[in-house]
Amino acid sequence: MNKTSDNGNAIRVENLVKKFGDLTALKGVSFKVKKGDIVGYLGPNGAGKTTTIKLLTNLLSPTFGKVYINGINVNKNPQKALSYVGSLIEVPGIYGYLTPNELMTHFGKVYRMSSERITKRIKKVLSTVRLGDWEHKKIEEFSTGMKRRLAIGMALLPEPEILILDEPVMGLDPKGIKEIRELINKLGEKEITIFLSSHLLQEVSLTCNKVIFLFEGEIVAYDDVEKILEAPEHKRISVEFLNPLSKDEIDSLRSLKPIGKVKVEGNEAKIDNGGEKRHMHKILSLLVEEGLEVVSFNYEKKDLEDLYISLAGENE
Repeated sequence: MNKTSDNGNAIRVENLVKKFGDLTALKGVSFKVKKGDIVGYLGPNGAGKTTTIKLLTNLLSPTFGKVYINGINVNKNPQKALSYVGSLIEVPGIYGYLTPNELMTHFGKVYRMSSERITKRIKKVLSTVRLGDWEHKKIEEFSTGMKRRLAIGMALLPEPEILILDEPVMGLDPKGIKEIRELINKLGEKEITIFLSSHLLQEVSLTCNKVIFLFEGEIVAYDDVEKILEAPEHKRISVEFLNPLSKDEIDSLRSLKPIGKVKVEGNEAKIDNGGEKRHMHKILSLLVEEGLEVVSFNYEKKDLEDLYISLAGENE
């Protein structure tokens, strides 16, 4: 077991900057991941997610800043720091002519594990990723989802405390995505710290307890999923009208106070008003006064996708 203490942090990133020539991929990124957390690292393509993960795993060196795993500086002592880490970065090459047993035996030797421990861990890991019956089957016979589960199994082979995954469900069909989601949830129950990048917000909401939003190399939000979604500024009013609104009616709606941003699609409108419930009666009264025929009027919280789009818009 790890004896290193970093105030309960499995991962700590301080003022991380990464430049590629004139391009600054990360602009002073800082965050902490507590042990046992499952953190989703969200952002559009090109935001800097994979760059961050490569810095966490010492595949890249920072231009400025520091990365710590269990309190150990990854750049200065990578072998010790990464001994606590299993990782899946991008889509790994898996040799189809081998079996999971053969492939994992090879990697176990790379990790300098004993033959006895390799045998035990292969059985355990393949059971965890639900490939126990496929231990001696050729990997070329596997589906894409099975290969991805195997890749996560390889990351789990040395029994890491921390799992770092870069887009673990990329390219999978709905069945494969569901399998990976169930696997991540199962690993979370074992108190393995998981840090995963993704652009699939629905999956993150079903697997992660915390999220980090990254845009153009900068963090714009980081908190518990529920805290973010329950915050007043992330609430809105959903209104359904009897008929689709005309352009003049939409312009009139957007000019009303205390109405904030308005998104209109057909005869439905989503109204941001800072989440103030006390504004609801006033807003409803104003809608009626404007002659708009309201069919339904509800107070609701945004989902991660709405919040993601909102934060992206603010960042731009």
